[in-house]
Amino acid sequence: MTYWDDSLLVGVSQIDSEHRKLLDMTGKLMEACTQGKGHAEITQIMKLIVSHAKDHIRNEENLQQWHAYPGINAHKRAHAQLGMQLEALEKELATTGPNVALTAKFNNTLVVWYINHINTEDKKLGEYISSNP
Repeated sequence: MTYWDDSLLVGVSQIDSEHRKLLDMTGKLMEACTQGKGHAEITQIMKLIVSHAKDHIRNEENLQQWHAYPGINAHKRAHAQLGMQLEALEKELATTGPNVALTAKFNNTLVVWYINHINTEDKKLGEYISSNP
C-alpha cells in the first residue's frame, strides 16, 4: 500500500525524498496491520515514522532558514501542530500498545496531514526555493 504519487512532488529533492519515505512508511504500517504482524513490529514501525517525521520537520525548517523563506513562521506553527499530534500518538502507543483503533488514528492523522500540508505549505516552499536558490 502506498500513498505516494508524483502529484505530491514539491521540486526540492531532499523534501520530496523525505515525504516519499514518510508516506511509504505509513503504507508499511497499514500493510503490517492487514497482514497480522505482531505488536513488536507494528510498534517499531510507528516509532520509526514518528522519528522520521521529527527529523523531516527539523530538516525542512533548516532549509527554510537557509533560504530565508518568508513563510517560515506559519510553516513552523503547522509543524508544531503536527508535533503535538505525534506526541499524543506516542503517548497513546506507550500506554495502550498498538491496537486497531490507534493504528487507524495513526494512519488517518498522518496521511491526511502529510497530503494536505504537502499540497499547501510545502508546495509554496518548493516554489520559493526553486526561484530563490
